[in-house]
Amino acid sequence: MTETLLRTAAEEFVDRLNSLVAATIKTDTRFVVALGRNGQRANIRAIDYPDSRSDGFPLVRDNDDPEAPALLLLARFAVEIGEDDDHLRVVSSTVGLWVDITGGRKDPRPLIRVEYDRHRVAGDRAAAHVHLHAHSPEMAWIYGSSGQPAPDLYSLHFPVSGQRFRPTLEDFLLFLERENLYTDFKDGWRATTLESFRGFEETQAVATTRRYHQVAADTLARLGYVVTPPSSLHV
Repeated sequence: MTETLLRTAAEEFVDRLNSLVAATIKTDTRFVVALGRNGQRANIRAIDYPDSRSDGFPLVRDNDDPEAPALLLLARFAVEIGEDDDHLRVVSSTVGLWVDITGGRKDPRPLIRVEYDRHRVAGDRAAAHVHLHAHSPEMAWIYGSSGQPAPDLYSLHFPVSGQRFRPTLEDFLLFLERENLYTDFKDGWRATTLESFRGFEETQAVATTRRYHQVAADTLARLGYVVTPPSSLHV
């Protein structure tokens, strides 16, 4: 039952993705679904386009050779059915831009990756984060001047999120400490920061409920709450 539900939901997700691709990118490449061995998870990726060494969507510019595009959009997803409901959820994802400056003689190399990992190790990194494949002398100076070895820039997990639950100042402070960019905070700063962040989340939850009150009511009803809509609603 779960495997059938997963396949159906994953294929619906892929249909939406492919509709977007079809409307935005000049390519015949499309997403496909592959169920895992245990049938509990599905992997979604693009079909390799002809003669490609990487799966993804070629982004052919007007001045590019169509047979050897310089840019490649990579997008992969792992999805599963939620434990507490019958809705599809993304377990992990990678979306990024790969670049080939050799005219097809070498494999494309990443420039930026935006990643998400639902089952991350708590405190290890932000669940949604960005990797930058670049070099920064200034970043190396920050680490070196504090007696630390400078990591590769792409190894840092720059925090990101959605439009409503966006990155906050609290997020950024935690990021600075987590990546050892700045660690000289006042005593007790972490508890204060986390408490402030919880307040932000609660405020955003209220705002989201007001904006999508019917969705909130439906969700509460599915959880067993008795929801009585008011005769008039002012938001």
